Amino acid sequence: MPESIRFGVSFDGFTPVRETAEVARRAEAAGAGSFWIADHLGYREAFVTATAIALATREAVLYPTAISPYLRHPVPVAMALASLAELAPGRAGVAIGAGNPMFLREAGFEAEKPLEAIRGYVRALRALFTTEPAHEEGSTFRLAGARVAFGAGTGPPIYIAAMGPRMLELSGRIADGVVVSAGLSADYVTRSLAIAAQGARAAGRDPARLAKSGYVYFMAGGEPRESRRRVREKLAFVFRNRTIRENLELSGLPIDQDAVMAAVARRDLAGAGALVPDEAVDLFTITGDAVKCRRRVRDYRDAGLDEIVLALVGTSEDRMRGIGMLAQILSD
Repeated sequence: MPESIRFGVSFDGFTPVRETAEVARRAEAAGAGSFWIADHLGYREAFVTATAIALATREAVLYPTAISPYLRHPVPVAMALASLAELAPGRAGVAIGAGNPMFLREAGFEAEKPLEAIRGYVRALRALFTTEPAHEEGSTFRLAGARVAFGAGTGPPIYIAAMGPRMLELSGRIADGVVVSAGLSADYVTRSLAIAAQGARAAGRDPARLAKSGYVYFMAGGEPRESRRRVREKLAFVFRNRTIRENLELSGLPIDQDAVMAAVARRDLAGAGALVPDEAVDLFTITGDAVKCRRRVRDYRDAGLDEIVLALVGTSEDRMRGIGMLAQILSD
């Protein structure tokens, strides 16, 4: 591919841990430089899965994501990250995010004042990574001299998983990197990264030094009709988040987000996917034969991403086929 854009692979926790580790092993052999392991409530746990992937691979960086300050106190998170870094030196990172309000509410949490929560959480993790006693207070925690007793250093890179404009701006101000959601058009990715860059400039930081990654649903090859059905279901899952509403509205596509959200809340992913038109697959994902996928990769590269994080869609066969086609898709 022109300019050799970096790529990673994300895992959503929907598949067994052993299978995920094997997919990661093959993806690294195909050139993947990072793995992003989702912490979706009710699915496979992110740090356990990251550990399995670390043992199955050699060099790719591991990012549990998006770790929520409403669910996890910063001390055990810092402990887990320091342990992961000890197991896989130089390969640990993390993405912090508020989490999906629908799923948080089901678990008895409310995502109140997310900007304040994220800001304090990032500050707390950095304090804990020094191994010195940490004295920090955030909206979801209090540290009164807590410390992590090993792994002193700068700590792993901290990304913010950002969707709304204020969170994007905060990413530019305080994070090492920003990772934008799946389900965004390339144009909306450009718009989102511009907001993050504004935040960096406002804080006196060089926007060029802010790492910019983005999840994109990916399915290469396969029977077209069935492939698009599976991708529509994945899009419906991410469309459950209200913060993505502006992206949908600007697309001009007839998507009833409230109906999609209601179907996902019932765990009716097939019904939710049926509410997503085929045109959304073309606009919001990298799907199709190698030629079409290559063109869509260029679209997201040109949108400003340093790294495209491919969110593999479909069955085990679909995922393995996609990995097998990567060399062809990512070539010049």
